[in-house]
Amino acid sequence: MEPQPGTWLDKRIGGAMLRTWLREKTVPVHRHTVWYYFGGMTLFLFAVQVVTGILLLLYYRPTAESAFESVQFIMAEVQFGWLIRSLHSWSANLMILALFIHMTSVYLTRAYRKPREITWISGVALLVLALGFGFSGYLLPWNKLAFFATQVGTQIVANVPVIGSFMLRFLRGGENVTGATLTRFYGFHVAVLPALTTAVLGIHLLLVQLHGMSKPSEDKSNRSMPFFPNFLLRDVVGWLVALGVLAALAAIFPWELGEKADPFAPAPKGIRPEWFFIWMFQTLKMVPAHVGVFEGERVAILGFGFLLVLIAAVPLLDTNGNRQPLSRVFTILGWVLLFYVLFMTISGYLETPVFAAGPPQAKSPADLFINDIHRQRGLTCMDCHGNDVRITAPKRTQIAALCARCHSDLNYMRRFNPQMRVDQFAEYQTSIHGMRGAQGDQNVATCTSCHSVHDIRAVRDAKSPVYPTQVASTCAACHADSKRMATYKIPTDQYKNYRGSVHAAALIDRNDLGAPSCNDCHGNHGARPPGMDSVPAVCGQCHRQEKDLFGGSPHAKPFQDLGLAGCIVCHDNHEIKKTDDRMLSAQGEGVCATCHSDDGATPKIRSMQSSILGLRLQIDTASEILGRAERAGMEVSKPKFDLEQARAELVKARVSVHGFSPNKVMEFTRPAIDITIAAHKAADAALEEVGYRRRGLGYSLIGIAIMIFALVMKIREIEGKKS
Repeated sequence: MEPQPGTWLDKRIGGAMLRTWLREKTVPVHRHTVWYYFGGMTLFLFAVQVVTGILLLLYYRPTAESAFESVQFIMAEVQFGWLIRSLHSWSANLMILALFIHMTSVYLTRAYRKPREITWISGVALLVLALGFGFSGYLLPWNKLAFFATQVGTQIVANVPVIGSFMLRFLRGGENVTGATLTRFYGFHVAVLPALTTAVLGIHLLLVQLHGMSKPSEDKSNRSMPFFPNFLLRDVVGWLVALGVLAALAAIFPWELGEKADPFAPAPKGIRPEWFFIWMFQTLKMVPAHVGVFEGERVAILGFGFLLVLIAAVPLLDTNGNRQPLSRVFTILGWVLLFYVLFMTISGYLETPVFAAGPPQAKSPADLFINDIHRQRGLTCMDCHGNDVRITAPKRTQIAALCARCHSDLNYMRRFNPQMRVDQFAEYQTSIHGMRGAQGDQNVATCTSCHSVHDIRAVRDAKSPVYPTQVASTCAACHADSKRMATYKIPTDQYKNYRGSVHAAALIDRNDLGAPSCNDCHGNHGARPPGMDSVPAVCGQCHRQEKDLFGGSPHAKPFQDLGLAGCIVCHDNHEIKKTDDRMLSAQGEGVCATCHSDDGATPKIRSMQSSILGLRLQIDTASEILGRAERAGMEVSKPKFDLEQARAELVKARVSVHGFSPNKVMEFTRPAIDITIAAHKAADAALEEVGYRRRGLGYSLIGIAIMIFALVMKIREIEGKKS
């Protein structure tokens, strides 16, 4: 007798046993059955992770020098690389969301109880591993936001008692986040975590098959459905829905890449971890610095660890063996935790403070002195006030000399900082403040006017009144006081004007410490107004090229002969506005119109303006189209970079205006226009690709919808025959 087809394979894989198991396995049917599908959906999304992750491995290079570029290559050059990476990233987030939902439903229906305790514990372990995947994978593109978020996230680990320092070095591969950290995270992400997950997942699935699916204790019916094909086909419908959602997210919102990480750049605003860690991040922000005698962050970290252990141990604590309705205590605790996590996550994204701080209260000299740099260096009240601190404070005219007793003594100051200057008092004596003070003027500024009295801080302390961003407001305390300045007959609107300037916008609003404040133009301890002839030199400290061009221009000598202060003739004094191309005009708002209306210089002015405006129009047009492509999720970093080069040439062209030569301006505008034309073509091609992707999404969704419809009809047919 010849063997039947399939018999050879059946004997070796146990096919007959598998078919018997599939026919006999059933799934309980009740009002909570829908939650069962999230377990299968989590498994499906994990499978998507595995497949797309393997494809990404073919191109990814885990080094600080090439990681970002390799992901950029995947997004821009690899066929469907953008789709693979977006599917990988979106499926990771959806997998964690599905896992959260699955765990929550299991908890609230008390499906963790006997005999499923180990099933629950293995599920908690899988949740921890999934969060580990999310944390380690976040750094792999090596972009700016991920770099600094990882820096913050790993630093939190250092607060773990006893082993915190070891864990920090273990995770980072050193003291700081470097290329070694990236390589280590890559190893965790593609080797360690997958191996652990495979092992734990195997145990979890084995236990699920061994014990079956639990049903709520209040459900007294014995209704069920066959696992195959009824439940499995429903599971597949859920997988297809998840696939459709993934396809839509990947096509409409491709995962962004951002900017390459620069370890030496300042941290960008808005650093926050991934959404599944936000609630922890917000909790850490609201914990006080100290809880009793312990550090607040350390207590919070221990609290998170205790919470994890408590969640894992729930089956061992809730041991009501007779399957009574849900324990009120555990149910309440579950709902409280769920709402707390949701509230803190939403709060983190809305940047809503959980608790508002009260109004600041006035501090006594003793309280202020706690943060004083002199106290930190070992000095006390008696070093300034003498043996009897109750004696009246020194007179205003004595303060500078009192400070100079130490700050002008080279040998004394070397004890604290060998490089510290000791000529401040000598400079102060040459300043307008010092000279008026020497004449007996009690109203002028002295050391404590700028540095404060008992809360004197280091210059680099952001809370110091002489920190760069605070200097203007410190000067304004006197110079914006009309009563105080009335004696000197000088205007008091300097701070108001400065606050509306391009310099203040950069320094105060954007925290660009390279932008100038009052002391950068007027001096520090030797402060005095610059003379008319020195204005170009003062501005030239930063604007060197403009100063040199202006010095060789046809305007330099006439301005000097007329006693005009160079730069401020066109750019104003304190209220220096952002330069505008309309300034280059002999009509209307143009500053050239002040001297030129319709003379021989007008054609040159128009020629320079035409070159600059033509280039700006080209850049703006290409930028707008690139912006549309980028908002649609396209990888357009290369043409954007090229466009930045064109913008740099535009800046040079604007600077060259100070030489008042049309030919010099066109040396920069002509090559820049060629760059913008190429960027424009790349932007048009990107928008065409967007249309192609959207059409592909439409066809895919139609195909998925047809498959879902066919499966639903098949399910109805199967159940119709059985009924």
